[in-house]
Amino acid sequence: MGVVFTFYTEFYFNHALIYWVLLSLAILAIPIISKQYKTRNVFGITTFFFFFILGNYLVDINSSRNQFGYFMQEQIAEVDIVQIKILEVPEEKENSIKCIVDVHGVNGEPAMGKALLYFQKSSEANNIKYGDIISLRTNFSEIRPNGNPEEFDYSRYLKIHDIIHQGYVKNGNWRRITNDANRFRNWIFGIRQFLDDLLSNAGLSAKNLMVAKALILGAKESLDKQTLRTFSSAGAMHVLAVSGLHVGIVMLLFSFLLQPLKRLPKGRWLFMIVVILLIWFYALVTGMSSSVMRASVMFSFVIIGKEIERESSVYQSIMVSAFFLVLMEPLVIFQVGFQLSYLAVLGIVFLQPKIYNLFYVKFPLIDKIWQISSVSIAAQIATFPLGLFYFHQFPNFFMVSNLIVIPLAFAILFVGLAYFALFWIPYVELAIATLLDFLLSIMNVGVKGVEQLPYSIYWGVSIYWFEVFWIYLIILGFTFAFILRNTKFLLTSMVLTAIFIGFNISEKIKFENTNELVIYNVTDANAIDVFHGRENIFIANQSLLGDQNKLLFHVMHHWFYRAGKEQATAVIPFEKQPNVIEVGEKYLLLLEGGQGDTLPKTDMVYLYNCDYINNQIVADFEFRKVQIVIGNGVGYNVKNYLKKRIPDLIYDLKTEGAFTLQF
Repeated sequence: MGVVFTFYTEFYFNHALIYWVLLSLAILAIPIISKQYKTRNVFGITTFFFFFILGNYLVDINSSRNQFGYFMQEQIAEVDIVQIKILEVPEEKENSIKCIVDVHGVNGEPAMGKALLYFQKSSEANNIKYGDIISLRTNFSEIRPNGNPEEFDYSRYLKIHDIIHQGYVKNGNWRRITNDANRFRNWIFGIRQFLDDLLSNAGLSAKNLMVAKALILGAKESLDKQTLRTFSSAGAMHVLAVSGLHVGIVMLLFSFLLQPLKRLPKGRWLFMIVVILLIWFYALVTGMSSSVMRASVMFSFVIIGKEIERESSVYQSIMVSAFFLVLMEPLVIFQVGFQLSYLAVLGIVFLQPKIYNLFYVKFPLIDKIWQISSVSIAAQIATFPLGLFYFHQFPNFFMVSNLIVIPLAFAILFVGLAYFALFWIPYVELAIATLLDFLLSIMNVGVKGVEQLPYSIYWGVSIYWFEVFWIYLIILGFTFAFILRNTKFLLTSMVLTAIFIGFNISEKIKFENTNELVIYNVTDANAIDVFHGRENIFIANQSLLGDQNKLLFHVMHHWFYRAGKEQATAVIPFEKQPNVIEVGEKYLLLLEGGQGDTLPKTDMVYLYNCDYINNQIVADFEFRKVQIVIGNGVGYNVKNYLKKRIPDLIYDLKTEGAFTLQF
């Protein structure tokens, strides 16, 4: 609660307060005082307050922006010299090289803080490596959301990872000084690259190689869009991102293979240490992503709790690992992977035995199938509300796909690890590679088959954040009603369900009875939606219409919320749209360039691709009180001139986000 409160309010308590609360707890814990009945509640309230303050304190000290010496405490000019270190392996974009960096100094003075830098693409920029120390000149700006309705807030995502500012570095404005990469991380990167090369030379088919690298090594960048879409639609996306499933499989494999260690003197301790070390080595080699780190911490505590044979439940181990992660990185609780992984594990631990025990299966093979199905059902029940909220989709055949991918993921990981261990033996290496290719082919064919089934995925689901909690209350109510055979829980859940359905019906009616104009803020593109109820006409550049990923990121989430669909009712290329759009009783003029002396009758103007604007047109805007929406390609001088002359009539998409109008 302290972390959530601090993140949204940015209010920080005095650090001394935590010591006073600790002192109060110490006094209340004195035996003579603690035995008094009246002080017990005070101790409980003080303990709660201590952890609340602790959450506030952790957010404060983990935010670089709040620390003395943060590099953007004063505005950096383009002439300032900034020294940075590349923190991660650079990512190649279409026109730039994206780097997460740590700022070491500004103009020779020590500084600190992380930032996001885009280097202009060149042969030199392509050679930037992890650990490079670079001196550069650039202007940093605060990362702001695009402001499109219901769009994923990338600035919030970066803020969670302590990145607030970004910059663009042109060719000639930077030079590499040296490389100061961590030797251990370099060694890990070397092993990762070596294993990647082994898979590349194993003779796998192109599609199988992509999936193998993602599934075994966590190299998702090798996956093409079609493969991602296929696995997502089939509800099998979790096997392509190394996460808790993979770490759990690795733990089970090594736990099985290393059982003989327990026969040695102190063998139980040796077994525990070796398994934990192997889990963390796998986590490091696969890139040490947040999901892998979380899973490694969680399973490490599970193994420790199990092997020391203390009176502790698996829930205790799970919660201790979560608490440990929040202590290290408090904003981890806002990461989607953290929420999904812990909910999935808790769902499996709590619900799977109860679901599995619903049916007694006599035949071993069918029993195994039912075991896997019960795990899939438990995990899906625990995570589907968050899945609807974040991804707006529900895989209808998740049980079928999981029956295929979970056993195959287990087998592929086992065979893949065996290949890495035995690649140096000529004929054995060939046999294992052939088997690996065969297993991957079965997985790809099976997932493709599920994806091609009619209604394999339900797209366009949209719920608000409070509805997520509402759905979890309904799930908990029905669960306890079933377990405890309690009609009060059942009736409560039914009432909550009725309210939930009623709210969604009212939302649907509201959208059907409202019309809306939306001009989206999309970089290097023009995009306009005109909604009449739940039907819409979408007007956009051909380049945007052909870019499904960009559409999904900037536009389609609003379609999910307003209309519950992933396709516009009608689509008109921006290049073929008439200059005037009728918006209810008003008119929107699409004005390119700003040339000419007169304007047709209009209430609003969308201005784009404009480096010069005629004074007569501006005077006309001012006289008619025309609302001007500044879009893409409008020069800085034109923007500045308009904002100074007619500030009350100007709406800038870049700084204010999407323009919306109810009509």
